[in-house]
Amino acid sequence: MTLPHGTDQLESARLVLRRIAPDDLPFFIRIHALPDVAQYLYPGGRPRSPEETAAWLQATLEGYEQLALGYLAVVRKEDGALIGRCGLMELVVESAAPEHGIRRGWFRLPQAPADVELTFECELGYTFDPAVWGQGFATEAARCVRDYARDVLRLPYAISAIHPQNARSRRVAERSGARVVDQMDVVGLTWDRWVWPLATGGATQLEPASTK
Repeated sequence: MTLPHGTDQLESARLVLRRIAPDDLPFFIRIHALPDVAQYLYPGGRPRSPEETAAWLQATLEGYEQLALGYLAVVRKEDGALIGRCGLMELVVESAAPEHGIRRGWFRLPQAPADVELTFECELGYTFDPAVWGQGFATEAARCVRDYARDVLRLPYAISAIHPQNARSRRVAERSGARVVDQMDVVGLTWDRWVWPLATGGATQLEPASTK
């Protein structure tokens, strides 16, 4: 799959979304280790170790060469504080649902098996420091990324993988017009698959961006 290179910064009323930098590692080590954050992101709700977060950050930096946007660090304009991350990541899912169970998905193509027909999608994801929950920052950042996906990348849709019990993330998606269409299994967890309709000038066609 080849995606156009994206921008390195987006901006909204209260936020700047910029590419993640190596110096951001301490922030992400801290929030990835918080139980309130980890419970809806990782198998068993297990917090990430500093080494796991360091590997994630390195993969994020390397991904900027291939992805249309990737994860961006979310910075509050008021005081320059780093408060979370939001962006578009590559997600591949089985093109056809299995006879029994739900479709499997993988972040990044190399993690997927070679003998499965795949559909490529863009996953709009967001994770924030619990210290700023309830202030509308996740909704503002997600809409900023949504608008970029619609107006610049011209994607027909994006999806979000949201844990069924993650009420806060569900509300962010609902407020912005996304809806649940089915479920998928990614990294050993069952996620609701939310679709953000982005097409303009007519009905949204839920077609894959590209297929293997």
